[in-house]
Amino acid sequence: MKKKRCLNVLMMVLALFLVFWSTSVFAAENLSIASGKAGGTWYPMGGAIADVVQKNLDGVNMAVMQGTGDANIIGVNNGMYTLGISFSFANADAVMGQAQFKKAMSNIAGLAALYPSPLQIVVRGDSDIKTIADLKGKRISPGLKGTSGEVLMKNILQVYGLSYGDMKKVEHLAYADAAMQMQDGHIDAFMPFTTVPAPAIQEIAVSIKGGIRLLSLSPDKFEALKKINNGYSKYVVKGGSYDGQKSDVLCVGSNNVVICRKDLKEDLVYKMIKALVDNKAKIKDVHKVLQEWSPEYAAKDLGVALHPGALKLYKEIGVIK
Repeated sequence: MKKKRCLNVLMMVLALFLVFWSTSVFAAENLSIASGKAGGTWYPMGGAIADVVQKNLDGVNMAVMQGTGDANIIGVNNGMYTLGISFSFANADAVMGQAQFKKAMSNIAGLAALYPSPLQIVVRGDSDIKTIADLKGKRISPGLKGTSGEVLMKNILQVYGLSYGDMKKVEHLAYADAAMQMQDGHIDAFMPFTTVPAPAIQEIAVSIKGGIRLLSLSPDKFEALKKINNGYSKYVVKGGSYDGQKSDVLCVGSNNVVICRKDLKEDLVYKMIKALVDNKAKIKDVHKVLQEWSPEYAAKDLGVALHPGALKLYKEIGVIK
């Protein structure tokens, strides 16, 4: 009898524990962030953001999903993801429902700008291609179809009075594949939209005699691009960034940005951005391009209006008046 009573008590304790555990699990708020593909900067960036949010907000779980810039925007807008990493110029297109976006994305808002990236137009150091206009009749790889970089490259060609139809060949390849094709002499130029220095470019630069050359954008063409999309920014790649690249080069840049669903509660977004600002050292540790990241940088040039919760925090700490 005594053993039976002890067993019953044990069963009751176990049942209470299971009820408490299941209630806690299901009560937790499950969030997500759409980042980038494994091997890029966005994926570990998404992991760092998720870790900071999960550790500093009670009752929150955050999953990291692999994605791509434009798909991340659409996913956040449609409620598939809580947060997403994207480009500022793509955010501007999304809000307007233009370029690659078939309709306006009305459920996205800005959380934080992270760091700038340029689109780098790469040719061999021994190439006869000296300017962007010289790409006419050449074999190019502007990036995978529909990606933010490919859309930007089409706009660059447009302001120079060119299109894909003026090219000898257009190959839509991943950056690593494009680098290999250039190294083997099968393409004349490729255009990675990524950080500086870019591993794919470095690989070519050290393997080709004479290294590589980056094509510079003329200031008037940059102004023409700004009329297409105000989310574009200037980015100067310093001379010496790659073997063979001796001079500074003007490229078109865009901020890498964290966006969120516009319909999120103000308090939740406020707490998320506060956690990121309070733990900025962890964000900076992800990649050297983030070494200069600060709340002041985070609050501007996102290509989309800040979420009220983020705006409240930035005003509270004085980076927005």
